[in-house]
Amino acid sequence: MAGIWDGDFLHRKDDAEFLIDYLLRRNKFAVDVGDRGTSINVTAPWGAGKTFFVNRMAEQLRANGLKVALVDAWRDDHAEDPIFAVMSAVLKALGQTGKKASLKRALKKNAGKIAIRAGKGLISRGAAFVIGQSAVEGIAEEVVKSVTDAGLESANDYAERALRMFDEGQEAIDDFRRRLAEGIKGQPPLFVIVDELDRCRPTYAVALLERIKHLFDVPNVVFIAATHSDQLAETIKAVYGQGFDAERYLLRFFDRTYSFDEPILDQFVAARWVSLGFDSNRVMEFGGVSRTDSIAGMAAGLGLSLRDIDQCLGVLWSIIELSDNRIEFPMLLAFPAIAAYQQRRMSIFEFLTRDWESPTPDGYQGFISKRPIYALDQTNKFGNRTGNKETASTYDFAGFLRRIVHYGVANRIDESSLAGQYAETFRQKDFIVTHSNTYRSGEAHSSLRNLNVMIRKAGRLSA
Repeated sequence: MAGIWDGDFLHRKDDAEFLIDYLLRRNKFAVDVGDRGTSINVTAPWGAGKTFFVNRMAEQLRANGLKVALVDAWRDDHAEDPIFAVMSAVLKALGQTGKKASLKRALKKNAGKIAIRAGKGLISRGAAFVIGQSAVEGIAEEVVKSVTDAGLESANDYAERALRMFDEGQEAIDDFRRRLAEGIKGQPPLFVIVDELDRCRPTYAVALLERIKHLFDVPNVVFIAATHSDQLAETIKAVYGQGFDAERYLLRFFDRTYSFDEPILDQFVAARWVSLGFDSNRVMEFGGVSRTDSIAGMAAGLGLSLRDIDQCLGVLWSIIELSDNRIEFPMLLAFPAIAAYQQRRMSIFEFLTRDWESPTPDGYQGFISKRPIYALDQTNKFGNRTGNKETASTYDFAGFLRRIVHYGVANRIDESSLAGQYAETFRQKDFIVTHSNTYRSGEAHSSLRNLNVMIRKAGRLSA
């Protein structure tokens, strides 16, 4: 549908179309043979666009006329138990229909017994939102009574009553599942999509998986979870112990696992550039290369991970917003210093951003590499291409940053290199805006003289 996949820099629409087709076919087969529900784990590392994907996929499914319950697990993990957060989303997805009313009655009827079957009282404000305050109070009374009565009974009597309550709880779960199955029988499938599961409290994440398995694993329900499987496995181990086989445990909940490819670096930067809200007009362009491709090239030269790049972009955004808006910000001069700070290479960071002499720190040329990151067409002084290629490296840009911080902007910079042309363009603008009406002779500090402090403050904010 037009507009749904706008901003899809990582090309997740192709993944969604494939998965929707697969899940609809798999669900039809499951319904035809009377099998249970269909489930899939969409797994990808951080930064691969899982949240963008599930939100757009939910919109796509709704546009196709399907019912979708979208659950943000991390947003709701303050609740005591996930059952009511999921149920709220399911009831909302079903809309104002007789089926919704029937399911709501089923929940009111069975919620207390389901809560006791789960081993705890699921009493929360979230429950009141779904089933009403009076029903919640009824659950509370039932749970409290079960605890109070236990203290007045003999061990045998309590064991017998506990077993009876366990059986009643299982019957309540079975009754709910039966009503849900009847409510969606002969209808298009109900999609239950859960995002941010791997960011939740360990106990909540495990409880959510188990509640969905127990309550919603019925024919014609399609369950999709977007996770970083490795991180989710660690979450599960936090509950059951480091020796627990978490990967095998996850197989209980998902029929299949679908893995995203890791994003191409320039696509990732382009996606984050938009989502962070950069104003490209505030940023200097380099040699006709797009601003996002420039950052991607430099980040690759610095060996940054996707998470590192995102944190550096967060710092860069803050600095740009706080800088003088009369001067296009020279991001390629500043980015090596931002990366050094983010990587906690503090001696390199200080070397680049302090305006006094200091010895070259150890590891400088290992981190600030001389390896070319750009190869552009060379032009003459008239702007015409010469037919030759010229390269630029992180080392080149870092050197010009240090020169400007140390010597200021009064003296012209050699423009014989691509990085030199970039630095000189900034120097001229910086000098004109900052000193044109006040400069007489001597030192003229650059606006980048405060870069050290700006990066430190923005870095603390980002962290």
